[in-house]
Amino acid sequence: MPAILGWHQGEYAPAGEAGVPWGWPAYDFSIPEDWRGGTYVALLETDDAQGDLNPDARSARALFAVHQAQPAADLLVVLPLFTYHAYNVAHVDGTLRKDEGACLYSGSPWVTLHRPGGGTGGHPWDEVNADAYDPLTPRQTFAHWDAKALAWLERNGYRYDICTDLELHEGAVDVRRYRAIASFGHHEYWTAQMRSRVEAFVSAGGNVAFFGGNTCWFEAEYDAAARAVRRAGRWNENPEWRFTGVSYACGGGKWIGPRPAAGYTVRNARHWVFDGIDVADGAQFGGEARLLGYECDGAPAGSDLEIAADASIAGWPVSDGSGEISTQARASLGVREARGAIFTASTVDWARVLHSGEPVTGKITHNVLQRFLR
Repeated sequence: MPAILGWHQGEYAPAGEAGVPWGWPAYDFSIPEDWRGGTYVALLETDDAQGDLNPDARSARALFAVHQAQPAADLLVVLPLFTYHAYNVAHVDGTLRKDEGACLYSGSPWVTLHRPGGGTGGHPWDEVNADAYDPLTPRQTFAHWDAKALAWLERNGYRYDICTDLELHEGAVDVRRYRAIASFGHHEYWTAQMRSRVEAFVSAGGNVAFFGGNTCWFEAEYDAAARAVRRAGRWNENPEWRFTGVSYACGGGKWIGPRPAAGYTVRNARHWVFDGIDVADGAQFGGEARLLGYECDGAPAGSDLEIAADASIAGWPVSDGSGEISTQARASLGVREARGAIFTASTVDWARVLHSGEPVTGKITHNVLQRFLR
């Protein structure tokens, strides 16, 4: 394990254990009054020309969110901070094939938020598997899915506030002040507190849009003293599909290599998610863009999800260990209507295809947001 990582009072600070705060020095930074709410990346530099901390060093970046004391918009976007850290191996570059690093996927029971990485800076554990459709950014990072989604929101004139899983877990952001909550990409780890707050929001008439997949698959537990997250297990007594309408247990994923050109098939062209889109039942969309993947969720028997489109992923080639497919092997796009409503895209790669300008995903996203914010 290299010792040259942090820089503190003229001396290099060493790495620590995965589940314990590393104790690197904190730097106070006053947010300028003219900054708008949003997501920012800090770059840390040292005046030591021989030092390791420079804008290109992984350990010299930090992702942070700024949100207003009073909501500036009706839409709240949640960044999956706990999922970032579940995969974060900090300073260890797994592509060198010497060490896979420590995270929830390599045997560490806890991972602290107080070490490099967590959206940017640091390395994700599965960086060794370059994404066939975005090889420039590793999965489980802000740049790979979330930044693309926020760029699309900006281009299309949507105002939004930002928070992370941590603020949602602690109740530091009052979700009742918003009309809709959205997340993008890979929002895999949820604490019981996060889930209960969002479920209460929907019960009170709020709307939630999951523009992603593998959503809420694991229940997480947060230790405030260690600023650390662990995997508490599955939602056995209250499965996640009763919240989202879908489950990864009915879908699957392919993590390594290219995927077949699988897209969604329209099952209910009259559903409002297709308003203004010239499609008929049986039409397909998103196949050439590889919209399905790299993980996706299907609606189980008993779900009250109103399915607007679905797809079979049964033919994905994963027998070589490059993925896993459930027996149901489906992805289900649809809406749960209650006092509030929940939309699920049920595919992790929705944000990537949305950012590329694919028209049907773009129009569906508009329809969902405009209806949910109305």
